[in-house]
Amino acid sequence: MANEKQYDVVVVGAGHNGLTTGAYLARSGAKVLVVERRHETGGALVTEEFSGYRFNLHANYMLMLDVAPPYRDLGLEEDGCVYIRPEAAASLLMKDGNALTLYSDLERSVESIRRFSAKDAERYREVYLAYKEIADEYLIPSTYGRPVGSAQLAATYMESELGQRILKVTEMTPEEICASWGFETPQLGALLLYLICMWGIDPKESNSSYLVPLYFNRMLNATLVKGGSHRLSSTLQKAGILAGMEICENYEVKRFIVEKGVAKAVEIAPTGCEGPITRIDAKAIVTSTDPVTTFGQFIPEHEVADRSKLCLNTARNWEWEQSSLFLCHLALRKKPRFKAEAADPGVAKAFIRVFGVETPADVVRHISDVMEGRQLHDIGHVTFTTDLDPAQAPRETDPEGAVCRIEACVPYAPADGDWAALSRGYGDRLIGALADYTTDFDPATIVRRYDYTPVHIEMKIPQMKRGSFKHGAYIMTQMGYSRPNVQCSSYRTPIDNLYVCGASTFPGGMVTFGGGYNAAKVVAEDLGLTIWWKEPPSVTAARSKGFLL
Repeated sequence: MANEKQYDVVVVGAGHNGLTTGAYLARSGAKVLVVERRHETGGALVTEEFSGYRFNLHANYMLMLDVAPPYRDLGLEEDGCVYIRPEAAASLLMKDGNALTLYSDLERSVESIRRFSAKDAERYREVYLAYKEIADEYLIPSTYGRPVGSAQLAATYMESELGQRILKVTEMTPEEICASWGFETPQLGALLLYLICMWGIDPKESNSSYLVPLYFNRMLNATLVKGGSHRLSSTLQKAGILAGMEICENYEVKRFIVEKGVAKAVEIAPTGCEGPITRIDAKAIVTSTDPVTTFGQFIPEHEVADRSKLCLNTARNWEWEQSSLFLCHLALRKKPRFKAEAADPGVAKAFIRVFGVETPADVVRHISDVMEGRQLHDIGHVTFTTDLDPAQAPRETDPEGAVCRIEACVPYAPADGDWAALSRGYGDRLIGALADYTTDFDPATIVRRYDYTPVHIEMKIPQMKRGSFKHGAYIMTQMGYSRPNVQCSSYRTPIDNLYVCGASTFPGGMVTFGGGYNAAKVVAEDLGLTIWWKEPPSVTAARSKGFLL
């Protein structure tokens, strides 16, 4: 770290949101320091290499990369962050050897569905186009602006036909929305409901139903980062460094110095050590940490209470997700063939292959059991990243090498016991379930295996408490204008010079860049910096309609 201990901006946390904020502000001319407790930047954008095989341990499916303003503003593609969009987005594998595949191309999906039902094919087209309009005109643009209060937003909805359709969706649960589609092919409803709920969305609650059209649209347009997910954070980091941003890795925050309600400085020390303590003074402190850490650990309780009893209450009562993820990563010398490829060739290259569910009721039962911490199910999805990016395996030594990722929605604390005892056996079950859908899976082809449990998620990324990959549950009191609370959802906090930008702020978790992008503009405004980037036209249009501030 440089000897200089005075910065314009200190950013706490070098996940994608923190790096985004830092890069934008550095290009605006601010002297920026990003502090990261881990040995590398990127947060959940983790790519580990084992014997030449690259495992994207956590973030893998990029839902918004192709529409996120930072991708263009920061020149990420020019610096080597290239995304790959699969033609076959998702397949549902059936026990009878058949499958149903959906594509990024609407008409290919329609023809795929037509094998099962001409009625469903036409109905799917209607639903897809309706949700695409909601996503394009409202949900995607709203990710890159400040949120509107719920009462004002509801009034805005009533002023247009599109808004009324959005309002109708928000009033139903995902289970009810799925039923409203009226598909006579249960596997179609099951696949779509699974894709929507696999990210911790409760099918029986309407708290986050407004996200259904977004997940419907973006899961069918998800992309993969060529070379591994970490390349995204690497190019974000490079963009910031080229603009003068400094990064201090392996240092953790001990506390924020707050004097008379004003954040003055950050005290840091080498990770895992009590000292030496270094004080970093700054005009603005931007943290990507969750409210429990920000307001419950970094700042003395009396300082928080003096400025905002709401922030203190948020820190004390923040709710984490009821579900988490289990991932079984496999390096294989040879990829197996799926039985369903004979009936549906799209299965061979599908980005996501869902197994273990064939009706919407199966999905609801599975997710409900997870939310309630019940037994583990042999249900999940599998992705071979090497289908899209062969270089993620060492093809020069293993010509048919493949990287396999089996993922399942699970409780943090299963009723059957702790993850230390369950991990290996549950991984075996998922591998066995996968094998049932293949013709030639041979365990002897496994070169490396890594079981990544909710406890491992929490250990690797402490902000993801209880394996909380969105930094907090999507419930009514923690969504939209209330995330993390009404005083902080626009990125300023009641403590002067302190800002928030992480997944626990609007718009929430996932790799969207929203929190970092939006916070950068707020800080730039307050510090009188040049806002060099241009707002996307879609965001301007959504603001003109009252969908965001």
